[in-house]
Amino acid sequence: MNVFIDANILLNFFHFTSDELDALYNVFASQEKGAAVVHLTDQVCDEFRRNRESKIDDALKRFRQLETPVQLPSFMRAYQEYSEIRELSRALREKLKAISERAAVDIRQKNLSADRVIADILKRSAITRTSSEICDSARMRMDIGNPPGKRGSIGDAINWLLLLEAVPKGQDLHIISEDGDFYSILDDSAINPFLEEEWREKKQSSVSVYRTLSAFMKEHFDGVALSFDQEKSALIDELADSPNFAATHALIAALNTYGYFSLEEARAILDAADRNNQVGMIITDEDISDFLVKAVLPHRANLETTAHQEIIEIVMADRAARHN
Repeated sequence: MNVFIDANILLNFFHFTSDELDALYNVFASQEKGAAVVHLTDQVCDEFRRNRESKIDDALKRFRQLETPVQLPSFMRAYQEYSEIRELSRALREKLKAISERAAVDIRQKNLSADRVIADILKRSAITRTSSEICDSARMRMDIGNPPGKRGSIGDAINWLLLLEAVPKGQDLHIISEDGDFYSILDDSAINPFLEEEWREKKQSSVSVYRTLSAFMKEHFDGVALSFDQEKSALIDELADSPNFAATHALIAALNTYGYFSLEEARAILDAADRNNQVGMIITDEDISDFLVKAVLPHRANLETTAHQEIIEIVMADRAARHN
Protein backbone atom coordinates (compact mmCIF):
# COMPACT_ATOMS: atom_id res chain seq x y z
CA MET A 1 0.00 0.00 0.00
CA ASN A 2 1.37 3.41 -1.04
CA VAL A 3 0.23 6.46 0.93
CA PHE A 4 0.71 10.18 0.32
CA ILE A 5 -0.14 12.71 3.06
CA ASP A 6 -0.47 16.30 1.84
CA ALA A 7 0.87 19.30 3.76
CA ASN A 8 -2.64 20.59 4.51
CA ILE A 9 -3.27 17.46 6.61
CA LEU A 10 -0.15 18.13 8.69
CA LEU A 11 -1.03 21.81 9.06
CA ASN A 12 -4.52 21.01 10.35
CA PHE A 13 -2.94 19.88 13.62
CA PHE A 14 -2.08 23.56 14.17
CA HIS A 15 -5.62 24.67 13.40
CA PHE A 16 -8.94 22.89 13.91
CA THR A 17 -9.35 19.23 13.03
CA SER A 18 -11.29 16.21 14.23
CA ASP A 19 -8.29 14.00 13.42
CA GLU A 20 -6.10 12.75 16.25
CA LEU A 21 -2.32 12.85 16.24
CA ASP A 22 -2.43 9.11 16.84
CA ALA A 23 -3.88 8.68 13.34
CA LEU A 24 -0.90 10.46 11.79
CA TYR A 25 1.43 8.54 14.06
CA ASN A 26 -0.11 5.22 13.08
CA VAL A 27 0.04 5.83 9.32
CA PHE A 28 3.79 6.32 9.55
CA ALA A 29 4.02 3.44 12.03
CA SER A 30 2.55 1.19 9.36
CA GLN A 31 5.66 1.83 7.29
CA GLU A 32 7.86 0.58 10.13
CA LYS A 33 5.75 -2.57 10.24
CA GLY A 34 5.89 -3.09 6.48
CA ALA A 35 2.17 -2.51 6.01
CA ALA A 36 2.57 0.58 3.82
CA VAL A 37 5.02 2.87 2.07
CA VAL A 38 4.46 6.52 3.01
CA HIS A 39 5.75 8.89 0.34
CA LEU A 40 6.99 12.15 1.86
CA THR A 41 8.19 14.82 -0.56
CA ASP A 42 10.39 17.84 0.02
CA GLN A 43 7.54 19.94 -1.40
CA VAL A 44 5.26 18.79 1.45
CA CYS A 45 7.99 19.43 4.04
CA ASP A 46 8.67 22.94 2.71
CA GLU A 47 4.97 23.82 2.49
CA PHE A 48 4.48 22.66 6.06
CA ARG A 49 7.38 24.78 7.34
CA ARG A 50 6.27 27.84 5.33
CA ASN A 51 2.69 27.79 6.57
CA ARG A 52 2.94 26.59 10.18
CA GLU A 53 2.98 30.11 11.64
CA SER A 54 0.12 31.45 9.50
CA LYS A 55 -2.01 28.43 10.43
CA ILE A 56 -1.33 28.98 14.13
CA ASP A 57 -1.97 32.71 13.78
CA ASP A 58 -5.41 32.11 12.28
CA ALA A 59 -6.27 29.56 14.97
CA LEU A 60 -5.23 32.00 17.71
CA LYS A 61 -7.38 34.77 16.20
CA ARG A 62 -10.41 32.50 16.39
CA PHE A 63 -9.47 31.38 19.89
CA ARG A 64 -9.26 34.98 21.13
CA GLN A 65 -12.92 35.46 20.27
CA LEU A 66 -13.65 33.28 23.30
CA GLU A 67 -11.98 35.84 25.55
CA THR A 68 -14.74 38.39 24.98
CA PRO A 69 -16.68 38.82 28.26
CA VAL A 70 -20.21 37.47 28.29
CA GLN A 71 -22.67 40.34 27.75
CA LEU A 72 -26.04 40.04 29.50
CA PRO A 73 -28.98 42.47 29.29
CA SER A 74 -29.42 44.60 32.41
CA PHE A 75 -32.94 43.28 32.99
CA MET A 76 -31.42 39.85 33.78
CA ARG A 77 -29.60 41.16 36.86
CA ALA A 78 -32.53 40.25 39.07
CA TYR A 79 -32.07 36.54 38.39
CA GLN A 80 -29.83 34.28 40.43
CA GLU A 81 -28.19 32.88 37.30
CA TYR A 82 -26.91 36.36 36.37
CA SER A 83 -24.19 36.45 39.02
CA GLU A 84 -23.38 32.79 38.45
CA ILE A 85 -22.85 33.40 34.74
CA ARG A 86 -20.68 36.44 35.46
CA GLU A 87 -18.51 34.36 37.79
CA LEU A 88 -18.22 31.53 35.28
CA SER A 89 -17.27 34.06 32.60
CA ARG A 90 -14.53 35.48 34.84
CA ALA A 91 -13.20 32.00 35.61
CA LEU A 92 -13.24 31.13 31.91
CA ARG A 93 -11.23 34.23 31.02
CA GLU A 94 -8.63 33.31 33.63
CA LYS A 95 -8.33 29.79 32.23
CA LEU A 96 -8.09 31.12 28.68
CA LYS A 97 -5.33 33.52 29.73
CA ALA A 98 -3.40 30.71 31.43
CA ILE A 99 -3.64 28.31 28.50
CA SER A 100 -2.70 31.11 26.07
CA GLU A 101 0.47 31.86 28.02
CA ARG A 102 1.49 28.20 28.15
CA ALA A 103 0.73 27.65 24.48
CA ALA A 104 2.69 30.77 23.47
CA VAL A 105 5.86 29.32 24.99
CA ASP A 106 5.42 25.97 23.24
CA ILE A 107 4.60 27.65 19.94
CA ARG A 108 7.83 29.69 20.06
CA GLN A 109 9.89 26.65 21.04
CA LYS A 110 8.13 24.38 18.52
CA ASN A 111 7.21 22.15 21.41
CA LEU A 112 3.52 21.58 20.72
CA SER A 113 2.48 17.92 20.58
CA ALA A 114 2.06 18.24 16.81
CA ASP A 115 5.53 19.79 16.51
CA ARG A 116 7.10 16.87 18.33
CA VAL A 117 5.41 14.08 16.41
CA ILE A 118 5.91 15.72 13.00
CA ALA A 119 9.57 16.46 13.78
CA ASP A 120 9.99 12.81 14.76
CA ILE A 121 8.35 11.69 11.51
CA LEU A 122 10.51 13.98 9.36
CA LYS A 123 13.66 12.80 11.12
CA ARG A 124 12.84 9.13 10.54
CA SER A 125 11.44 9.35 7.01
CA ALA A 126 13.12 9.16 3.63
CA ILE A 127 12.17 12.34 1.78
CA THR A 128 11.77 12.33 -2.00
CA ARG A 129 13.63 15.28 -3.53
CA THR A 130 12.46 17.46 -6.42
CA SER A 131 14.75 17.50 -9.44
CA SER A 132 15.01 20.35 -11.92
CA GLU A 133 13.41 18.06 -14.51
CA ILE A 134 10.39 17.46 -12.26
CA CYS A 135 10.11 21.19 -11.60
CA ASP A 136 10.16 21.96 -15.35
CA SER A 137 7.57 19.27 -16.05
CA ALA A 138 5.33 20.58 -13.27
CA ARG A 139 5.54 24.10 -14.66
CA MET A 140 4.63 22.86 -18.13
CA ARG A 141 1.76 20.85 -16.67
CA MET A 142 0.43 23.98 -14.98
CA ASP A 143 0.82 26.05 -18.17
CA ILE A 144 -1.28 23.66 -20.23
CA GLY A 145 -3.93 23.41 -17.50
CA ASN A 146 -3.61 19.78 -16.38
CA PRO A 147 -4.49 19.02 -12.74
CA PRO A 148 -3.62 19.00 -9.94
CA GLY A 149 -2.82 22.58 -9.04
CA LYS A 150 -3.83 26.16 -9.66
CA ARG A 151 -2.48 28.85 -11.93
CA GLY A 152 0.73 30.23 -10.46
CA SER A 153 1.28 27.29 -8.10
CA ILE A 154 3.11 24.15 -9.12
CA GLY A 155 3.39 22.45 -5.72
CA ASP A 156 0.58 19.94 -6.28
CA ALA A 157 1.90 19.12 -9.75
CA ILE A 158 5.36 18.47 -8.31
CA ASN A 159 3.93 16.07 -5.73
CA TRP A 160 1.88 14.26 -8.38
CA LEU A 161 4.86 13.83 -10.72
CA LEU A 162 7.06 12.61 -7.85
CA LEU A 163 4.41 10.03 -6.98
CA LEU A 164 4.20 8.89 -10.60
CA GLU A 165 7.95 8.30 -10.45
CA ALA A 166 8.15 6.74 -6.99
CA VAL A 167 5.22 4.30 -6.88
CA PRO A 168 6.00 1.02 -8.65
CA LYS A 169 3.84 0.02 -11.60
CA GLY A 170 0.91 -2.14 -10.59
CA GLN A 171 0.68 -0.76 -7.03
CA ASP A 172 -2.25 1.35 -5.79
CA LEU A 173 -1.91 4.84 -4.32
CA HIS A 174 -3.92 6.39 -1.48
CA ILE A 175 -3.87 10.22 -1.28
CA ILE A 176 -4.88 11.95 1.95
CA SER A 177 -5.51 15.61 1.16
CA GLU A 178 -8.07 18.38 1.51
CA ASP A 179 -6.93 20.00 -1.72
CA GLY A 180 -9.90 20.18 -4.09
CA ASP A 181 -7.65 19.84 -7.13
CA PHE A 182 -7.33 16.12 -6.39
CA TYR A 183 -11.12 15.64 -6.38
CA SER A 184 -13.87 15.27 -8.94
CA ILE A 185 -16.07 18.34 -9.49
CA LEU A 186 -19.17 16.15 -9.65
CA ASP A 187 -18.31 13.92 -6.69
CA ASP A 188 -16.23 15.54 -3.96
CA SER A 189 -15.37 12.15 -2.46
CA ALA A 190 -13.87 10.76 -5.67
CA ILE A 191 -10.54 11.31 -7.40
CA ASN A 192 -10.36 13.84 -10.24
CA PRO A 193 -11.17 11.74 -13.36
CA PHE A 194 -8.23 13.18 -15.32
CA LEU A 195 -5.82 12.06 -12.58
CA GLU A 196 -7.55 8.69 -12.25
CA GLU A 197 -7.17 7.99 -15.96
CA GLU A 198 -3.57 9.19 -16.06
CA TRP A 199 -2.64 7.01 -13.10
CA ARG A 200 -4.37 3.95 -14.54
CA GLU A 201 -2.65 4.38 -17.93
CA LYS A 202 0.84 4.93 -16.52
CA LYS A 203 0.77 2.67 -13.44
CA GLN A 204 -1.85 0.03 -14.32
CA SER A 205 -3.34 0.43 -10.85
CA SER A 206 -5.87 2.55 -8.96
CA VAL A 207 -5.65 5.81 -6.99
CA SER A 208 -7.98 6.78 -4.13
CA VAL A 209 -8.50 10.00 -2.16
CA TYR A 210 -9.44 10.75 1.47
CA ARG A 211 -10.12 14.16 2.98
CA THR A 212 -9.11 13.15 6.51
CA LEU A 213 -6.68 10.80 8.17
CA SER A 214 -9.53 9.28 10.18
CA ALA A 215 -11.41 8.35 6.99
CA PHE A 216 -8.32 6.58 5.66
CA MET A 217 -7.65 4.82 8.97
CA LYS A 218 -11.25 3.70 9.31
CA GLU A 219 -11.18 2.05 5.90
CA HIS A 220 -7.73 0.50 5.99
CA PHE A 221 -6.58 0.17 9.60
CA ASP A 222 -9.84 -0.26 11.51
CA GLY A 223 -8.49 1.91 14.35
CA VAL A 224 -5.70 -0.51 15.25
CA ALA A 225 -2.84 1.32 16.95
CA LEU A 226 0.69 0.40 15.87
CA SER A 227 3.90 1.21 17.66
CA PHE A 228 6.07 3.69 15.80
CA ASP A 229 9.27 2.28 17.26
CA GLN A 230 9.95 -1.23 18.47
CA GLU A 231 12.71 -0.03 20.81
CA LYS A 232 10.30 2.37 22.48
CA SER A 233 7.78 -0.42 22.97
CA ALA A 234 10.49 -2.55 24.55
CA LEU A 235 11.41 0.27 26.97
CA ILE A 236 7.76 0.61 28.04
CA ASP A 237 7.61 -3.14 28.62
CA GLU A 238 10.76 -2.91 30.74
CA LEU A 239 9.22 -0.08 32.74
CA ALA A 240 6.33 -2.33 33.71
CA ASP A 241 8.86 -4.77 35.21
CA SER A 242 11.34 -2.23 36.59
CA PRO A 243 13.03 -3.87 39.62
CA ASN A 244 14.06 -0.71 41.48
CA PHE A 245 14.01 3.10 41.51
CA ALA A 246 17.38 3.42 39.77
CA ALA A 247 16.21 1.27 36.86
CA THR A 248 12.99 3.32 36.63
CA HIS A 249 14.93 6.59 36.39
CA ALA A 250 17.20 5.11 33.69
CA LEU A 251 14.23 3.83 31.67
CA ILE A 252 12.45 7.18 31.94
CA ALA A 253 15.59 8.95 30.70
CA ALA A 254 15.68 6.63 27.68
CA LEU A 255 11.97 7.06 26.96
CA ASN A 256 12.28 10.83 27.32
CA THR A 257 14.35 10.95 24.12
CA TYR A 258 11.15 10.25 22.17
CA GLY A 259 8.99 13.21 21.24
CA TYR A 260 5.55 11.62 21.14
CA PHE A 261 3.59 8.75 22.67
CA SER A 262 0.37 7.29 21.31
CA LEU A 263 -2.75 6.77 23.39
CA GLU A 264 -1.99 3.06 23.72
CA GLU A 265 1.56 3.82 24.81
CA ALA A 266 0.31 6.37 27.35
CA ARG A 267 -2.02 3.76 28.80
CA ALA A 268 0.83 1.25 29.05
CA ILE A 269 3.01 3.81 30.85
CA LEU A 270 0.22 4.58 33.33
CA ASP A 271 -0.36 0.85 33.84
CA ALA A 272 3.31 0.55 34.80
CA ALA A 273 2.92 3.38 37.32
CA ASP A 274 -0.25 1.82 38.71
CA ARG A 275 0.90 -1.80 39.00
CA ASN A 276 4.62 -1.52 39.70
CA ASN A 277 5.43 0.33 42.92
CA GLN A 278 9.01 0.84 41.72
CA VAL A 279 7.45 3.30 39.29
CA GLY A 280 4.33 4.42 41.13
CA MET A 281 6.10 5.41 44.35
CA ILE A 282 8.30 7.97 42.58
CA ILE A 283 5.90 9.56 40.07
CA THR A 284 6.43 12.94 41.77
CA ASP A 285 10.20 12.85 41.26
CA GLU A 286 10.90 15.71 38.89
CA ASP A 287 12.22 13.68 35.96
CA ILE A 288 9.35 11.21 36.11
CA SER A 289 6.76 13.92 36.67
CA ASP A 290 8.02 15.92 33.68
CA PHE A 291 8.01 12.81 31.49
CA LEU A 292 4.44 11.88 32.45
CA VAL A 293 3.24 15.39 31.64
CA LYS A 294 4.81 15.16 28.18
CA ALA A 295 3.81 11.58 27.36
CA VAL A 296 0.45 11.18 29.05
CA LEU A 297 -1.23 14.54 29.62
CA PRO A 298 -2.12 15.13 25.92
CA HIS A 299 -4.30 11.99 26.10
CA ARG A 300 -6.03 12.81 29.38
CA ALA A 301 -9.49 13.22 27.83
CA ASN A 302 -9.30 9.69 26.39
CA LEU A 303 -8.16 7.90 29.55
CA GLU A 304 -11.07 5.95 30.98
CA THR A 305 -9.73 4.26 34.11
CA THR A 306 -9.89 5.88 37.52
CA ALA A 307 -6.37 4.73 38.37
CA HIS A 308 -4.92 6.50 35.35
CA GLN A 309 -6.76 9.74 36.15
CA GLU A 310 -5.62 9.58 39.78
CA ILE A 311 -1.97 9.28 38.72
CA ILE A 312 -2.31 12.36 36.53
CA GLU A 313 -4.02 14.30 39.33
CA ILE A 314 -1.21 13.42 41.78
CA VAL A 315 1.44 14.53 39.30
CA MET A 316 -0.33 17.77 38.43
CA ALA A 317 -0.99 18.65 42.08
CA ASP A 318 2.65 18.07 42.97
CA ARG A 319 3.86 20.15 40.03
CA ALA A 320 1.51 23.00 40.96
CA ALA A 321 2.83 22.94 44.54
CA ARG A 322 6.45 23.01 43.33
CA HIS A 323 5.83 25.97 41.02
CA ASN A 324 4.00 28.07 43.62
